[in-house]
Amino acid sequence: MEHLAAEVRGRSDDPALISRASLAAGQLMALRRHHAAAFALLTRIADEAAVAHSPRVLDALAAAAVVRYYSGEESQQQQIENLLTAMPDSTARGALRVWVLAVSDPNGAGAALAPALPGLIAEAKDDAGTLTALAIVAWILDQTALAARTFDEASDRWQAHGSLPDGLGCAVGWAYLEQGRWAEARSVAAEISAVGSAAGLDHAEACARALDATVLALLGEAADARRRAEQALVLVDPLESRSVAVFARRAIGLAAVAEGDYDTAYAQFRSAFTDDGDPVHYHVSYTVLAELAAAAVRRGRLGEAAELLERSARRLGTGASARITALLDRGRALLAEPEHAEPYFQSALADDAGEQWPFERAQTRLDYGEWLRRQRRIAEARPLLTAALDTFQRLGARPWIERAKAELRAAGIEAASSVVLSAFTELSPQQQQIVQLAARGLTNREIGEKLFLSPRTVGSHLYRVFPKLGITARSQLRDVVEGTTLSGVGAQI
Repeated sequence: MEHLAAEVRGRSDDPALISRASLAAGQLMALRRHHAAAFALLTRIADEAAVAHSPRVLDALAAAAVVRYYSGEESQQQQIENLLTAMPDSTARGALRVWVLAVSDPNGAGAALAPALPGLIAEAKDDAGTLTALAIVAWILDQTALAARTFDEASDRWQAHGSLPDGLGCAVGWAYLEQGRWAEARSVAAEISAVGSAAGLDHAEACARALDATVLALLGEAADARRRAEQALVLVDPLESRSVAVFARRAIGLAAVAEGDYDTAYAQFRSAFTDDGDPVHYHVSYTVLAELAAAAVRRGRLGEAAELLERSARRLGTGASARITALLDRGRALLAEPEHAEPYFQSALADDAGEQWPFERAQTRLDYGEWLRRQRRIAEARPLLTAALDTFQRLGARPWIERAKAELRAAGIEAASSVVLSAFTELSPQQQQIVQLAARGLTNREIGEKLFLSPRTVGSHLYRVFPKLGITARSQLRDVVEGTTLSGVGAQI
């Protein structure tokens, strides 16, 4: 693409045509590893477009904001702010302005935009491109449920007009992962990785591999997770692709947690911040804080972790999302003296918005339940531990399933250990969802509408699942699902 843009400049005197070609080249460069050069090109285009009063200025600035996100380079933010401030109000409005603010500064100027997103999405209606952009904004602002719904709507619009465009970015995969749709996140990662590898788009491929590594770590496939994450790190320059670097090292840390290697886990999570305690990446680093605190407790690094966590909280100020606020509170609870921990646990679970992030919510419930058990408040611990185990089983998060079971045994409840439970946890996350919905009495069509599958696909999954679960009729599914949660819990809570 850069070669074609240079050819256009050599063959044409048309400023508009040259600008379009240069913009396309800059957008493509963003998906490769040299983000400093891509940012310089895009901001030059934006500057020239501003001087010429061209509407292309915001397109170039939107692309530059993407590079700013990928690179995490702090100096780029001031350049974006200067260019945006210099624009006439009539130019800097609408979805693209929201995009630039949210992508480049989600904890600052972007944070105030979250309440406007549902209205902007409703206005976009059938505009698949705008819907996709706003879905990415929603994900970056930790409006994960809204992001996933909007990605689904955008996908429907794209498919209505043909095939989905290649390389929509990993944001859809991260949104699906955070919402517990892990099989779909892996599917997104596979598609982007294939496109990126074939086209030589190193950054895009690296992002996809980091995404897949994270899901694999959560599933307990530690060796595969490490391999994917290390492949991601090889594909990029960590100083020019800080987002990928932090995502990949977070995945390696989660893989280490799955194996009980907390020294490695702490080192990987700590690498999301500089020696001085500043975030390596202005958005991704903060998602590591609770994991960092949990690993610090295991390794006796409480003081360092607490200082880093509070430094992050001060830096975020009022710009922290509900998700990051909950992660901060979980971290504080873990690092606090036992007699001071409970208010932080309660605060971390107080906001119902936390249900958007089921795995993180379950981790907090597990931690709180463990704390209650150690305080000998067994009756209060059991419901939290039970809810955590239920979520981990639904997601297929095997290492966390085992930890929750151990805590329940310590609380006097033996988790179901039948062949049925073993078979259920071996199902894919999507198959587990289908079984649970069918057990509640939903038809194949109703299940398909919830999971965005055809009724025929739902039926096919159930046909393959029945023998694995040792059942022959749909009416048996309710007993299977109840049996896979806990044995005798209802009578003991």
